Amino acid sequence: IDLPVPSQCITTKSLSRQNSLSVCQKILLQINCKLGGELWRLQIPMTKTMVVGIDICPDITRGSGLRKSVVGFCASVNSHFTKYYSRVTFQKSGQDFIDGLKMCLGEALRKFYDLQNKVLPERIIVYRDGVGDGELVSVFEKELPQIIDTFKSINPAYIPALAVIVVKKKIHTRLFDPSYGKISNPPPGTMVDSGCTHRDWYDFFLVSQSVRQGTVTPTNYHVIYDTSRMNPDHLQLLTYKLCHLYYNWPGTIRVPAPCHYAHKIAFLVGQSIHNDPSTILREKLYFL
Repeated sequence: IDLPVPSQCITTKSLSRQNSLSVCQKILLQINCKLGGELWRLQIPMTKTMVVGIDICPDITRGSGLRKSVVGFCASVNSHFTKYYSRVTFQKSGQDFIDGLKMCLGEALRKFYDLQNKVLPERIIVYRDGVGDGELVSVFEKELPQIIDTFKSINPAYIPALAVIVVKKKIHTRLFDPSYGKISNPPPGTMVDSGCTHRDWYDFFLVSQSVRQGTVTPTNYHVIYDTSRMNPDHLQLLTYKLCHLYYNWPGTIRVPAPCHYAHKIAFLVGQSIHNDPSTILREKLYFL
């Protein structure tokens, strides 16, 4: 807040291990990310597209008399989905919808415009985490209008293709692979969009990780709004590829990278900072 400089904390215990060289390598990679470097990228043949991640975490500040929540917002600002603009907003705890989306998305669109040769994204994919089944109506009725109003505030003629996807991790559904005569976990990249999906919803299950022990838990993606003009296979493949672009882990994660970046910044602010970080840091992954 006072000195907006990306920093890296290292404990003595981490460097005293036998594999200290490997630890140092990972620390240097993390520092590279925080300074704006790209560790890797995937071939995603989509241009003029923005992906957005949104999540909410509680603020643990005590003694203020008013409990609040931290909304983490993270949006890509380049064609490879490796550069992000992030920020946070605060709202009353227990509120089942976000009321500061218009401000966050408007700033992200202007940043995208400045960095991409004065061109706005033609397609926007929003991944909204932290939503239960009982809150889907609130997201659709109160958050979606904010997103559409943002487009009108940028330019009344600006109508990008849009998909809003609710990400649900805390589910009871499990998937199994009966190949080779035995029941096992399905391999990473397994997609299920029929059979165990909801009869009246546009949703799908994705297994993006492999586990060494136990049963792998898929992630459920519920598409509550879609004018993206992408067929379901392409939208599902994009979702899976985004699970490879989280720079704090060399493999895949359970949710798309922008969604987890939004969680990281909301968690950091809610646990440690308790204030809006400096605007200077909004184009850096300083929260990794």
